[in-house]
Amino acid sequence: MQYRREIDGLRAVAVMPVLMFHGGIETFSGGFVGVDIFFVISGFLITSIILGEVRQDKFSIINFYERRARRILPALSLVLLATSVAAFIFMPPEIYREFSQSVVSVSVFMSNFFFFLETGYFAQAAEEMPLLHTWSLAVEEQYYVFFPVMVALMWAFARKALFSTILIITIISLLICEYFSTGDYKDANFFLIFSRAWELFFGSIIAYISADKLPRKTWQREGLSILGFVMIIYSIFFFDKSIPFPSFYTLIPVVGTCLVIVFSNEHSIVGRILSLRAVVFIGLISYSLYLWHQPIFAFLRLKSIGLPGDEVFLSAIVVSIILASISWKWVEAPFRDKKRMSRATIFKCSAASIALFLSFGLAGHFYNGFDGRFGVPAYNKEDILLVERDECMTGGENYLKPVDACSYDGDNITWAVFGDSHSNMLARPLAERLVDNNEGILHLSYSGCMPAVGLKIKEKACADWSVEALNHLESHETVENVILAYRHSRYLYGDQTLTYPDVPNVDFRESLDEDYAVMSLADAHNLYWQSFEEIVDRLRAAGKTVHILYPVPELPIDIEKAITPFSIFNRSPLLDLDKVTTLEYYLERNQQAIDRLNAFEFGDQLKSIIPTEILCADEHCFAALDKKILYRDDNHLNINGVNELLDLALNY
Repeated sequence: MQYRREIDGLRAVAVMPVLMFHGGIETFSGGFVGVDIFFVISGFLITSIILGEVRQDKFSIINFYERRARRILPALSLVLLATSVAAFIFMPPEIYREFSQSVVSVSVFMSNFFFFLETGYFAQAAEEMPLLHTWSLAVEEQYYVFFPVMVALMWAFARKALFSTILIITIISLLICEYFSTGDYKDANFFLIFSRAWELFFGSIIAYISADKLPRKTWQREGLSILGFVMIIYSIFFFDKSIPFPSFYTLIPVVGTCLVIVFSNEHSIVGRILSLRAVVFIGLISYSLYLWHQPIFAFLRLKSIGLPGDEVFLSAIVVSIILASISWKWVEAPFRDKKRMSRATIFKCSAASIALFLSFGLAGHFYNGFDGRFGVPAYNKEDILLVERDECMTGGENYLKPVDACSYDGDNITWAVFGDSHSNMLARPLAERLVDNNEGILHLSYSGCMPAVGLKIKEKACADWSVEALNHLESHETVENVILAYRHSRYLYGDQTLTYPDVPNVDFRESLDEDYAVMSLADAHNLYWQSFEEIVDRLRAAGKTVHILYPVPELPIDIEKAITPFSIFNRSPLLDLDKVTTLEYYLERNQQAIDRLNAFEFGDQLKSIIPTEILCADEHCFAALDKKILYRDDNHLNINGVNELLDLALNY
C-alpha cells in the first residue's frame, strides 16, 4: 500500500484532542472523538492491506499477526513496564490491586471488558486509572482476531458476498450502538466491540470502494474533503460528555474521517494541512503518545490534592511527546525493522512480555496489592472498612422498590433512614443500637439521588423512587423517627475533589429536566429546597420526628490516599488527618445548605444533627480522632465516624 502523509497527519488530529480532553482542557470538550478517528483509520489501513494481499494471493495470517505484534506490543510493553514500576512505588494497596487486575486484562487483550465492569469512561475514578485508555487497543485487537480470518475465508469461498457481509455487520453494529446509547447499557456501549465494530467497518467499506466510482472533479473532491475536516473539527470542539456516545452522533466524526481519507491527497487543501512536517511527526509518534499520556495524567491526579491546573496538564503533554518520541525512535522503529528483528524474535519477545505482565498482574491481585510496601501504617487501614453498602441500598442496576426496602434488626420498626448514600451510612450502626430495645429500622436509601419530590430531574428512576419512598414512609405507622440525610452541596454545586482548594460551581440546572432550561439558577436552587422542605413537612404531618443531618465535612481526597505516604520511600501520611481541611472551606462550600437548614424551626418534632460539632475544632476539620479513622472515602463516614455522630449528635 502506498504511503500517505496526510493519513499520518490525520492521526495527529485524532491523538492531540484526546490528550487535551483527558487533561481537562475545556475547549476540547469533544476530544474523546479522537478514538473514533483512530478506529476508522485502522479499519481502512488493515482492510486495504488485506485486500491488496488476497487479490495477489499473498495473504498470510502469520504475516498479519507478525505485523500487528511488531506494531503494537513493543511500545505497549515499555509503557506497561514503566507504569507498573510507578504503580508499585506510588499506589495505595487497594488501588494497586485494581491496577494489577487491569494489567492482566491488557495482557490478554480484554481490557475493554475489564473497564466496562469496573467503571464508566467519564467517571471521575476512571481518570486515575493508568491503563484506562487501553480499552480502545483491546477493541482493535478483537477486530484483528476475527476480521482477517473472515476476509480470507470469504475471499476463498464466498468472494461476492464479502462486501455485502461487511455492510450487514456495519449496520447491525450501528443499530446496536444507537439502541444501547438510549438505554441502561451506556458503559457497555462505550467499551465493547459489538457497538464499536461499525466504526472500524466504515474504514473497511471505504477501503473496498473503487476509486472509479467516486467523484473525480477537483472541486468536488476538495469540497468533500473540507466538509469531512469540518465535521471532525466540529465534533472535537462542540461535542461534550452530555451527548450520548457512541450513537448516531458518532457518525459525524466517523463520516468526516471517511471523507478526508477518500477525498484528500497531498495536493488538496486538507491534505496539505495534514502533510505539514510537524503534524506528520505527531502522527508518526501518535501510538506511543497515546500510550504514554494516560499513565502520566493518572498519576498526576492520583498524587495531587485537588485537580491539577491546565498548566500542569500542558506540561504533562509536553513530557508525553518527549517520551513518545523516544519510544518511537528506540522501540517502535527497531522492532518494525525485519532486518534487525526476525519473526521468531518478535514472537518470542511477545510471548515473554505477555507472560511477564500476566504474572506481575496476578501477583498484585493475589497478594492484595503488596500491602506491606509502605511499612507499618500510621493509621489502622482496617478502620477504612465502610459501613455496609449492601443490597439494602438502591441505585443503578440494584434498584430496590421502597415497598421491598430492608428493615432490621428489631421486630418493632420505630426508626427510618431516608435519603441518599449519606443516609445509608447511618443505617447499620443505628440498628445495632436499637436492637437492645427490640426496636428496628426501615432502610430507604438511594445512592446519588437528590430530594426529588415534585422536582423534574433527568434521572427519572431517582424521582420515581423518591415519591414512592416518601409515600411508603408516611403510611408506615410504627415509624416514629426519621433521619433525613442528603449530600446537598454535591447536587447543587458538584464534587469538591475536582476543584479543591477552590469551591466547585457546577450549574445545577444540568441535572434538571429540559422544562427548566430557561429558569434562572437561583430559581432552580429554590425548587431544590422546596422539594426538600416538602419531604420534611409531609413527614412531620404524618406524625414523625425528623432528624435532619447537616452537611458532613468533605475531604479533599479519598481517605485511603490521604493516609498512604506519597511513595514507598516515605512513612508519613500524605495529609495531616488532624487538619485535612479548614472550617472556612466547609462553610464556604456549604453556606447555602446551612442557611436553608437553619431556616427550619427546630423543636420537639424537628431536630438537627450537626457533624461539625464533632468533626471540626480550632478552625479545622479532621478525618481521624484518637488515631481512629472516621471516613471511608472523601465524604462518607465509616463505622467509627458514624458512631461518634450517633453518640454526640443523637445521644442515642
